[in-house]
Amino acid sequence: MARYDRSGPPDPSGGYGPRQGSAKNGRRPRGDRRRGSGRALSGRQDFRLRPARGADDEVGTGEVGTGEVGTQGYGARNGYGGNGYPADGYGARSGYGPNGYGGDGAPSGYGAPSGYGAPSGYGGPGGDGAPSGYGGPGGRTAAALRERSIDRTGIRERLADRRKDPGYGGGNGPGGGPGGGPARRAKGSWWRHWSWRKVVGIAAAACAAVTETALQQSSVVYFSNGKTQVGTFSSGTNRQLLTSAQIPLVLKEAVIAAEDRHFYSEGGISISGIARAAYEDLFGGGGLQGGSTITEQFAKNYYSDIGTSRTVSTKVKEILVAIKLSHEKSKSWILTNYLNTIFLGDDSYGVAAAAETYFGKPASKLNVAQSAMLAAMINQPGFFDPAPGTPGYQPLVARWHYVLGNMVRDGAITQQQEGVITRHRNGAQGFPKLAKGQRSSGWTGYRGYIMQAVETELENRYHYTQAQLFGNGLKIVTTFSQPLMKALYQAVNQNERAMAAGGRALPRYAHVGAVLQQPGTGAILAMYAGPNYGLSPRRCRRIDCQYNMALQSRNQVGSSFKPYVLSTAVSQGMNVQTSVLDGYGPLWIPPDTTQADRMTFSSTTRPADPVGWFYLPDGSENYGPISVPKAAALSSNSAFADLAHRVGTQNVVNMAQSFGVNTKLSGLDNEVGGVGMALGQASLTVGEQANTFATLAADGVSTTPHVISKITAPGGPVPLRIVKNIVLQPGQAADVDYALSFDTIYGTATNAAMTDGRPIIGKTGTTNTAQSAFFIGAIPQYSLAVGIFTQNQSDHTTQTLNLLGGQSQGGYGGTWPALIWHTFAEKEFAKLPIKQLPTPPFTGSKWVQVPPAPVHHHRHHPGPTPSPFPTAVPSPSPSCTPFFGRPCPPTTPAPNPQGAAPALTVACTEPGRCR
Repeated sequence: MARYDRSGPPDPSGGYGPRQGSAKNGRRPRGDRRRGSGRALSGRQDFRLRPARGADDEVGTGEVGTGEVGTQGYGARNGYGGNGYPADGYGARSGYGPNGYGGDGAPSGYGAPSGYGAPSGYGGPGGDGAPSGYGGPGGRTAAALRERSIDRTGIRERLADRRKDPGYGGGNGPGGGPGGGPARRAKGSWWRHWSWRKVVGIAAAACAAVTETALQQSSVVYFSNGKTQVGTFSSGTNRQLLTSAQIPLVLKEAVIAAEDRHFYSEGGISISGIARAAYEDLFGGGGLQGGSTITEQFAKNYYSDIGTSRTVSTKVKEILVAIKLSHEKSKSWILTNYLNTIFLGDDSYGVAAAAETYFGKPASKLNVAQSAMLAAMINQPGFFDPAPGTPGYQPLVARWHYVLGNMVRDGAITQQQEGVITRHRNGAQGFPKLAKGQRSSGWTGYRGYIMQAVETELENRYHYTQAQLFGNGLKIVTTFSQPLMKALYQAVNQNERAMAAGGRALPRYAHVGAVLQQPGTGAILAMYAGPNYGLSPRRCRRIDCQYNMALQSRNQVGSSFKPYVLSTAVSQGMNVQTSVLDGYGPLWIPPDTTQADRMTFSSTTRPADPVGWFYLPDGSENYGPISVPKAAALSSNSAFADLAHRVGTQNVVNMAQSFGVNTKLSGLDNEVGGVGMALGQASLTVGEQANTFATLAADGVSTTPHVISKITAPGGPVPLRIVKNIVLQPGQAADVDYALSFDTIYGTATNAAMTDGRPIIGKTGTTNTAQSAFFIGAIPQYSLAVGIFTQNQSDHTTQTLNLLGGQSQGGYGGTWPALIWHTFAEKEFAKLPIKQLPTPPFTGSKWVQVPPAPVHHHRHHPGPTPSPFPTAVPSPSPSCTPFFGRPCPPTTPAPNPQGAAPALTVACTEPGRCR
């Protein structure tokens, strides 16, 4: 609290009081052991600063003129301390030298008991504040702050310009203008507010219970290294509890220097501080004064029964609990818990949260300058702001200098160290810089998608409630590699720039999703889920920025579904090396209702009784008898639709489910009986596709895809819920890998081939009107799926990926998805040793899906009888594919014969373009 008398003109030097203090060269007034406490009188000016809550207990009581220099040369205790600065400089006007910091002096002061400066608020009569100022004795303090609502995006509007606000009144003080607090109380009237109920309440204060919010701590999420923080789950109380050993000594010394220099020697309270507070309450300007020690501050913040009001009864409770704590708890326990609970601005409670918020590092890594800044924040956390240009920046810098000066006083650092930090200047030189990026809880950029995925997994798999997640202090280590995340985003962004340069940028209605998974572990190492989780609300609505395009968005996957059909056939005994598939087109395909139906050949002509048959009108695709690897490489629709009929569509659905596909959400459960599922009519996520190829690369073993690698609760580690499922035997998986290994060699995905020639299993997918384009590829070490898809996937939209990037095949899975895959692989996969795919055993029997010669009647398969056709092998010369430099002839699909069953609606039917 500041009390001043304006009856005389200010000193010409610009400050109140004399031009020189009585201790010009640092001599203390005789008979007073406290530095700078002597009186400095001049004229009729009387400017007094009383200590605020959280101030050093030994703040002097002398009037402040230009300041009296103490033994260390840092000015008068009331010129430099008292939670306030009566001048823009530091103490005496003698300037920076052996005995003090000079300053021109300004009438306003920093840090009255609860406000900023004099009772009229920030600035006083000659200060910088707005007319109504910033709270006076009842100004905004840590205890008066309220927790804010959850802001997961990290996009937080700054507080309104404080210079225009009417002030943060509070407590019992008069505030700083309109709204500055309740009316002034008559001097000496404190006893009128007492009652026997208050006496009983104070007596019970010694048994105060810990407040719930004091125990709440944020759950912290880390990248896979367990050190780099992704973000926090915070309900407004962003806190992480540390042990004493995790808090560096320099930070403890900075806080003690700033708040309570006699912390280790006092009994929990300061008699002189209490006396000053009582004197001001009785004879001063009104409003209960501060003078609180660290122990008192901790008691008020930690114990719920004390309350937060600034009344005499509250103060007495605070004192009683502090005394009890000093007898029952160690100084280390008190200081550690104080540093874990104190509010430090920007939703940060405790030094751990503040260190991450402001500097992006754990508290244990803080240096002297950073520690002093956090210690300075304690005084006015609701106003101080370390961001340059804000109203609270310069006051914080001034308080920071004060803390450093006190650290020199206490011997925590040398004067030489302090000079190196501040560059021997009073300004912001040496003031610590904030960590790059927006200060937030991590819900921005790609971090927001990681936080979203972690939250989903914690709730759905581990059944954490929101209250537990946001208040139980979990430590969560994710599977995400920050370098791989950056590389994947760079690969997508690089190709999006290439699209724009080619003549057609990625349209606003189109989205990219990508997932990198580690075979054998199920760990999702990286994902591209969207451009930025924390875009402005308007931009976010336009592109649905907070919807995870990697793990949530479901879209038709086109021919990239064919590996499920292939895997089903291999599991039923098909030999991928010797079998012959039906690549004729157009094709009539029998139903798969009975075993006899499944063993019936498909036909190129309309059957006599077409009821139940499916018509595939892709006349441009007419490969004839075709080998399994070649059918996969060229993405033959006829071959795989016929194969789905042979193995049974229900079995294909079961196989997809074994791989981890959600058959209900994807729509597969509703497609049983329709061979069109082989062509990718179902809607899968990019993550499901990545997991399927990770399973194939892991000898047929599917491991639960997950984004969390470790959970540590306050009570200890939490067991992970990750299971393994054998989908295929190792030999079967090797056969499937073999059949899929030619796509990047001569098939539809040559754009994805790596320059080192390493083997890749892959499959493209494109839908009929190019509304989805996929490429999924895997090497033994990684599986990466990339998808590009439109927002609207219906038949009643003009949204399309055709001509994307100015390329005629821009909407194909073998173009931009494959190029994104290739860009990432060349940067990350090329570093890895080349591993060969497992040697295929070529188990099973030869399946022949075509009769010896095209016929118009229908009969059952002859079983495993050797086919007159030679063994089909992959060929580098397909009959028609747009990826070999020549377009397919524009053939009109055959009309649907009158009376026949409806033509099969497939995901891709455009002649010559279904890949």
